[in-house]
Amino acid sequence: MKDPIGGHPTRGEQLDVLAGIVADLARPGDIVLDLGCGTGYLEHLVEQHRRDLSFVGVDRKGESLDQARARFGDRGDFVEGDLADPDAIVLPVGRARFVVSALTFHDLADDRKRALLEWARDRLAADGMILLYDRIRLAEPALFPAQQAIWRRIERVHGAAMRSADDFAAYEADLSDSNRPARLADYLAWFAELGLASQVLHLHGNAAPGRAT
Repeated sequence: MKDPIGGHPTRGEQLDVLAGIVADLARPGDIVLDLGCGTGYLEHLVEQHRRDLSFVGVDRKGESLDQARARFGDRGDFVEGDLADPDAIVLPVGRARFVVSALTFHDLADDRKRALLEWARDRLAADGMILLYDRIRLAEPALFPAQQAIWRRIERVHGAAMRSADDFAAYEADLSDSNRPARLADYLAWFAELGLASQVLHLHGNAAPGRAT
């Protein structure tokens, strides 16, 4: 299965990190709940290692869900729902051992990000884990030249640009309703408020998979 969002130079590595955690730590029959599942690419990656897990995907795009259903058949349940209004989502299963999300949270306003994390926590098994991979908002203008240097290195190494901006003001001007990442400090504060222990597991450029339990 080809990545439906190609061209992101660090995405393959970071999705492999996320899928590898699930594959290594899951027990047979565990439920993996994917928030913003799209066509099921993350499920595809996990299935390269494990075929004994149950997948539930949520997305608001019906055409993407149709592709996921056609691809996975009875190996997954794919539910249409708006992650900005999680309480309206009806899941076909109980608590999940893993709640995962890849490059979806930055589409949501900050209050909706926190609300979705709370909803996910309430659907997590007692020994479960939330694995979140998303963009991190840059917040230190004085350090922005160092960030630009990292972006240039990524482009040299991978042959494709991750992101660019002439200066911090241009970076902030590029933020929009479909590109509004939260700061790392925001996520750490939300996890703490929700009673979740958290850890940044992998950070490359300004995209990070982390965990909360």
